[in-house]
Amino acid sequence: MKHFTPLLFICLLVLVASCSEDFLAEKPDKRLVVPSTMEDLQALNDYYEVHNANLPGMGELSSDDYYILYDRWNALSSPYMKNGYIWAKEIWEGVISIDWNNRYQQVFYANYVLEGLNELDRSIDPEWYDQLKGTALFHRAHAFYQLAQLFCSPFDASSSNNGDGLPIRLSSDLNVTVGRSTIQETYDRIIADLKKASALLPERDSYKTRPVKAAACALLSRTYLEMQDYDNALVYADSAIGFNYELIDFNTLNTSASYPMEQYNSEVIFHSRMTRYTPLASSRLVMDSTLYESYVEDDLRKEAWFRTVSGNYTFKGSYDGSLQIFNGLAIDECYLTRAECLARKGSVQEALSTLNQLLITRYREGTFSPIDLTDQQQALQTILVERRKELLFRGIRWADLRRLNLDPSTAKTLYRNLDGTIYMLEPNSPNYTLPIADDVIQLSNLPQNIRQ
Repeated sequence: MKHFTPLLFICLLVLVASCSEDFLAEKPDKRLVVPSTMEDLQALNDYYEVHNANLPGMGELSSDDYYILYDRWNALSSPYMKNGYIWAKEIWEGVISIDWNNRYQQVFYANYVLEGLNELDRSIDPEWYDQLKGTALFHRAHAFYQLAQLFCSPFDASSSNNGDGLPIRLSSDLNVTVGRSTIQETYDRIIADLKKASALLPERDSYKTRPVKAAACALLSRTYLEMQDYDNALVYADSAIGFNYELIDFNTLNTSASYPMEQYNSEVIFHSRMTRYTPLASSRLVMDSTLYESYVEDDLRKEAWFRTVSGNYTFKGSYDGSLQIFNGLAIDECYLTRAECLARKGSVQEALSTLNQLLITRYREGTFSPIDLTDQQQALQTILVERRKELLFRGIRWADLRRLNLDPSTAKTLYRNLDGTIYMLEPNSPNYTLPIADDVIQLSNLPQNIRQ
């Protein structure tokens, strides 16, 4: 590529569906064309708006932890937000999908860095070279993981997973046409990139917007959990926990603050945040009342994470320390994954011990009574309830619903009530997989996801 033009970037959208509107409008510096130094590649890896911001929000918008009032839903100007909220068959109505476009922009940047590294001499600075490569591999895997939770059917360990996966772009060459892989191939690529990344990344970095070994392990654990591979999910959750990230003692928080959770706090392994979707604004969303009441009075999350707006409870507990929704990687998730995997493997006491290590940091000092159960199914259900309560508005619930629906004992039907009209999303509905935006289908000839 000699230079960038708006027309060329329209071609990029056609061929690889990888550009946001901002990306289409900008003409990058020539250093993007021929990276000449590691500093150039570091700048690409550190591009916050590409790798750490504007991550997919349609899954959270479609999940069951909140609702919005009819007048607020009816006033939404974006049809895809209205349609996504009620799980409609048609979502985009001719509008582009920023969740799709932004993640393929991230893939483009990651591939560009990897190709740029091939032109450099590793011996100049092997440690920095490896970190750059590991970071790019992590970013590519993270993008594919996020996309898979929206645009691929759930991974099912009991099936062949030969359904339509993602277009797996491994090159920044705009002339290369890539069709859809299988679901299995999509997850295989995510796993392969993350394993390579974990071997190359450093253990620590002064910036939590950069991935480290623990981030690769945490994302591997999350990915294996989606695949119902509990052995490997446990291995990588243990690995992440082993890097000694500190759980927050909620007794130290100012729970009356507007946003009590500090950005880049001690639990955060890798920082990212979600695209702003209007229904998820704290001034608009209303907490599911049953979920809110499940927090007992001595559970400090009830004070730290919720406040009242117009007589209803809304959320203020984002690990971004602001109204923006944090959806990065944090160590509390690893504790919950470890507990779930141990329970599924029959190690009930060890599972509950792990859960109790987390919960004692969430309760008012001196009030927590450790959970003590012997029945495996009861222990698992308790852990799953606590998982939902702890990982609220993290961009995780939609993926959890998809995987838990595969087991009838944990399947759930979702409902929306808008001015008396009831909408329903049944377990394993094809509407748990979003359609690919119309412009991408028309210009790339990718097979469309089936909706009902």
